[in-house]
Amino acid sequence: MRTMLPRITLITPSYQQAPYLEECLLSVHSQDYPELEHMVVDGGSTDGSVAVIERHAKQLTWWCSERDRGQSHALNKGLERATGEIFGWINSDDLLLPGALERVGKAFASDPGLVVLTATRRLRHPDGTEVPMAMDDAGDPERLFIAPRINQQCTFIRMDAVKEAGGLDEALHCVMDYELWLQVLLRRGTDGVRVEPWELAIFRAHATSKTSTMRQAFLDEQASVLHGLAMAAGLERYAEVLAIGHPVTPGLRGYPVDDRDRDRIRAMVVAFLLKCHYTIFSRAELRMMHTFRRLDLPLGTLESDQQVQLALLDDQLRAGSWLSFRARRKWRHLFG
Repeated sequence: MRTMLPRITLITPSYQQAPYLEECLLSVHSQDYPELEHMVVDGGSTDGSVAVIERHAKQLTWWCSERDRGQSHALNKGLERATGEIFGWINSDDLLLPGALERVGKAFASDPGLVVLTATRRLRHPDGTEVPMAMDDAGDPERLFIAPRINQQCTFIRMDAVKEAGGLDEALHCVMDYELWLQVLLRRGTDGVRVEPWELAIFRAHATSKTSTMRQAFLDEQASVLHGLAMAAGLERYAEVLAIGHPVTPGLRGYPVDDRDRDRIRAMVVAFLLKCHYTIFSRAELRMMHTFRRLDLPLGTLESDQQVQLALLDDQLRAGSWLSFRARRKWRHLFG
């Protein structure tokens, strides 16, 4: 008996991406997946995107082109109309690789306990060269929380888990995929997460992409999510450290955590601060990391790369003030 494939709802949020949009739509519609519900939610583009969408309208379940409140809002507009059992999204400047949806559908059809399926993607540089990107290790469940590599174009989630989380947090414009990942894993655990070495999509790097132009915004939003988690877990001092170096995004939704999650969330905050701030560039960063080092850190649980980062940080923190820090850095630059 043939296994019935689940309906996949795939949403493409878009704004002013006409140079890339058609290639994206063709990559989806050439999948030939029988149970596809594809929507395009355009934010009112004026660059010719609407004409591109209209050419493909017969293959879309629904589309619109109107002002919205950002990418998360656009995705939620699609989710309000979704009837699929599986949810994924592909940005209008990215591409699905041939056979991607069939692999996803068969994986969910054959495993009722599967909640999140994630795979790998290729990074396409502006010159057209492509390289594979790293993927998570499902054999290390804690890393799925502490240092997840979310290949968003290759991540598919059961719709009931997405709806349970409340869709996307519209206060976020950069790390909504990271936040949804955590919302789902905090509710459902990691037993239902499956990581496959399949290449399912192409992530396109170009001069106008968010990833290229908004690095600080990504860091600030990730810090805001971690700030909310720390507050919810009773780790107020860790939350205070994050707020010294990053503006906290207002209006974020809550997180389903309690005291049992404290150690995990502490490790998440420590990993973020060491990875992103072990090299100091600003006065606020210096103050933040001085405050961080006054915390009772779980030193015995640090991985080898984190121990190296901590040692490099401590060397910089020997300078107590911003003035002495700058003088010491200048001296080292001049004299080695």
